[in-house]
Amino acid sequence: MTASDLLLRAARIGPFRGRGAAGPALVVAALAVVALGACGGGEEEPPPPAEPLSEEDAAIAAHISEKTMLLWDIYNEYDLEGLRALYEESYWEEEKAELESNMAPFRSRGIQFTAEETSPPMEIEPGKWQVKQKARFSGGSVNMKFIYEEFDGEWLLTYAETD
Repeated sequence: MTASDLLLRAARIGPFRGRGAAGPALVVAALAVVALGACGGGEEEPPPPAEPLSEEDAAIAAHISEKTMLLWDIYNEYDLEGLRALYEESYWEEEKAELESNMAPFRSRGIQFTAEETSPPMEIEPGKWQVKQKARFSGGSVNMKFIYEEFDGEWLLTYAETD
């Protein structure tokens, strides 16, 4: 019996035509079947296989991975000016005050981050690469998304947000 058949049967029985609580129970069962079908049975489909990167793109991805791990090393030293070298200048100017404010409680407690890549660098549009990382620290973790663009041969951070 399909979900549609169950819904039709439940509608015919209804609370006034059926016997006892069979009508409402059938409606709930039918809705559960429909919901399961709509959600694909609760199993996630694996992402489509990624095409292998060209040699040039693989080198860019490796560079961005290293640069993002360096970002965390500098952050763990609480070196605000050291971070500046990783940021595109106008983005740095936008983010500097907030970055300093966010860094203060970690500095005062001596908290360090341990980062791991959760999504390898990938080109999201021509000349723009994204990497996702999870950074753990005592008391929690943060999921981050970083976007880099190339300026005069240098890959610089142009966007970062919690993910």
